[in-house]
Amino acid sequence: MPLFLVTRPKGAEHLKNPTTLHGAVVDAADGTAAIAAANALATRHNAPFAGFDTTQVAATAEAGFVPALIQGNVLGDAYSGPGRGA
Repeated sequence: MPLFLVTRPKGAEHLKNPTTLHGAVVDAADGTAAIAAANALATRHNAPFAGFDTTQVAATAEAGFVPALIQGNVLGDAYSGPGRGA
């Protein structure tokens, strides 16, 4: 399956969550499934990635890939490309 980066859209301060989960890297069939997979990783939270952006970063995940949650600003404040909204 493709590999997706799930990130908070630029300027979406209202989507910050108290646990500082600001991103995830998951393998999923599409963007919608990537959001669901990211939410499934954060089992103690109530859909912390709802409304986030998804960006396909690879056509397939390499063998041994493990989905991961990311704390903090994964793309940086100055980045405005894919996965960060307009």
